[in-house]
Amino acid sequence: MKVESYYFSGTGNTAAIALAYEKALRLEGHNVHTSSIEDTSKVDDHDLLILGAPIYASNMPELFFKWFKSAIPDGHGKKAIVYSTSAVTGNAKGIYSVGKKLQKKGYELVDIHAFVMPRNYYIDRFEPTPKAQHLEEIKTAANEVLASIEAIQHPSPVKIDQSVFFIDFFAKVFRLMAIPLGKKFAIEDHCINCLQCEKNCPMQNIDVKTKTFKNACIQCTRCIHECPVNAITYNHQHIEPYKLLDQVSSHIH
Repeated sequence: MKVESYYFSGTGNTAAIALAYEKALRLEGHNVHTSSIEDTSKVDDHDLLILGAPIYASNMPELFFKWFKSAIPDGHGKKAIVYSTSAVTGNAKGIYSVGKKLQKKGYELVDIHAFVMPRNYYIDRFEPTPKAQHLEEIKTAANEVLASIEAIQHPSPVKIDQSVFFIDFFAKVFRLMAIPLGKKFAIEDHCINCLQCEKNCPMQNIDVKTKTFKNACIQCTRCIHECPVNAITYNHQHIEPYKLLDQVSSHIH
């Protein structure tokens, strides 16, 4: 089976799930291609399509939906899996929004899944996930990837009948809310001008030369977590860079 897997990942959690899917499917003998949506403009031919993204205020980021609209072909009965990553599952509504859009394109949903992963958004009132819980969540995620793969072999098609209008509407509202929040980021004087944040920002929102943030921030916090000298603050506070303590794929055998 030819599998095309595409994801958006701000700081690595969703990418870790994507790589776990790839490893599990390769162990089953499938031909798998995995790519970030930032590196892909059109989806290649496939038998199974896998899509994943983090949850930002209940839905997947708006840039994911813009990519979806231009990149995803009609399904013609092909199979699909949709997954999300977030620190909790109660707000993980994006899988339903993307899933329903795939249904409308003619895909058969074999699984939709909300993965709990360690918290990587811990600015303001949020706190990082404790180490023991962090490691346990990664192991659990690996087991859930394997269960998702099992759903391909014994499909029971998922039907999404409910409206996703308000889920999508709130995603657009959050996009507007993120603009002023994005102005709370700042680059400090000990920046070494490596340009890593500017080059890697998914929205091209950073100008290192002028040390300014524009109006397109989506709150992915990639800039903070990938800065090699921790020179980016949020609301005048330094944030400890987020790193996965283990890879989900390391638990796939």
